[in-house]
Amino acid sequence: MRKKQQQGFTLVETLALVVIISIISVLLFSILSSSTSTQQKQTTKNKNLQDTSYVLKLITKDFRKATKFDDATDTFTTSDGQQTYTLSNNTITRNGEIIANNIKEFKLEAKKDTPVVLTIKIVNTSDKEINAELTSRSIKN
Repeated sequence: MRKKQQQGFTLVETLALVVIISIISVLLFSILSSSTSTQQKQTTKNKNLQDTSYVLKLITKDFRKATKFDDATDTFTTSDGQQTYTLSNNTITRNGEIIANNIKEFKLEAKKDTPVVLTIKIVNTSDKEINAELTSRSIKN
């Protein structure tokens, strides 16, 4: 009996290898694509949450220093001057300067009790809602 020496791969073996490599490539590409998409969505949500938190921090700082709050115009009067917050086109501005983007809803309400209580509601475009209630002993009614 003679030994047969193999010089290469058959067509069937080559096709099987191509199919296996194709399947593995498609699986790896879909995993990579999915993880990239998820990372981009999470980055956007985190940015929106940072913007929302920053607005809340500024409002809290201004409210703590305020001697007067005008509910109709969302204006704080502080020793540094007046601080007016407005929402327009999903952007919150403070005295005309942009401080946050991607904000869907923004509301400040003051209860004219003694002490004055300010309720803050901020909803970003990722539908994350932040509510806070602040109490001031320095604002005079």
